[in-house]
Amino acid sequence: MADYSTIANTAQELLRRLTDALVPELISTRDLIGLCAPDDHGDYTVGIWLYDIRENNDIQMHDMISVGQNAQRYPSAYLNMRFMITLFLQSDLKYRAEQEQQILGRIIQMLRDQATMAAGEMLTSGEASGPDMRIRMMNLSMEDKIRLWTVPGTAYRPSLFYEIGPAEILSGRKKDVKRVRDINYRLG
Repeated sequence: MADYSTIANTAQELLRRLTDALVPELISTRDLIGLCAPDDHGDYTVGIWLYDIRENNDIQMHDMISVGQNAQRYPSAYLNMRFMITLFLQSDLKYRAEQEQQILGRIIQMLRDQATMAAGEMLTSGEASGPDMRIRMMNLSMEDKIRLWTVPGTAYRPSLFYEIGPAEILSGRKKDVKRVRDINYRLG
């Protein structure tokens, strides 16, 4: 069975880590942090948006993978996911800038301290054989950040950009194979 939930599980793990780091010290409740696009953030104070998925060019699997005695699975896909973490504080303007800076600092601290995700955590099947995923801050130009900001008529909000990968998605295709069980040698 293919485990296609790796992308969703990675986003949920990022959400869990941010929630654990921010609630209750900097944000009052878990319900104020969620997965959303910047133009559809609702009541969230911190929004996490998966804005890009790319194939990881560093890992190229071409060989079949043995699964048990009589089957092989086709190669996995390895992906890098890019996330934008945006703050949507509604607090008093007098305190908003300082609160934003504290939240951004805590997010950076936590993601630096917890810069890996175990590959097995991301798969419901627990079959992961790939490398652990790395979390790294991306250094985008201001033009690139504004280009990613998709809310027309709204000023750019403080945002952080992170890449997580390589994430393994197991192939759902398997092939039955027959193993050699007997060998007869005839010398003649």
